[in-house]
Amino acid sequence: MENLTIILQKWRVRLGHIFSLAILLFAQPTVTFAAAGTAVTILGLAIRMAAAGCIQKDQVLSRHGPYAFTRNPLYLGSFFMVLGFCIAAGNHWVTAAFFPFFLGIYFATIYREEQFLRGRFGNDYARFCTEVPRFFPRLTPAARGGGWFSLRQAMNNREYEGAGAALVILAILWAMALTGFSPLGAF
Repeated sequence: MENLTIILQKWRVRLGHIFSLAILLFAQPTVTFAAAGTAVTILGLAIRMAAAGCIQKDQVLSRHGPYAFTRNPLYLGSFFMVLGFCIAAGNHWVTAAFFPFFLGIYFATIYREEQFLRGRFGNDYARFCTEVPRFFPRLTPAARGGGWFSLRQAMNNREYEGAGAALVILAILWAMALTGFSPLGAF
């Protein structure tokens, strides 16, 4: 099991690219689905940007901003971002495939990262785990104040790469919706 979690963690980005291509191949978007999916994707992008601007990976235990609501806001943002693509694609089979795909890859990744963070931050991380949920966010922040957001930090964390890719995928889905094009037709 440990080897599988290592493999999934290492390959999660590449597997995400493959899944995104599958979304485009099986897409049957309409303007309504594209609009709804765009809104969900933008929510995911906003969560990811806010999280990326608050984290100094492997250096400081972030407990402010989105990290006061969930320990994994980057993955929560990814969840909404890709769910938005699935909705925009307008194919219920793609959306149904997304849930086990995401859960399998990201929960294995979260498990591995939690092991690392426990070793790196010790009791501070253990306390953080008791105050802030792993994935589904709290309704109120666990910590108040003391937070900061830095666009420079978000850029240092290369958040622009995911945002750029998301905009390209949305543009393709919108073009398909407006032209009625579907690569593999009805599936």
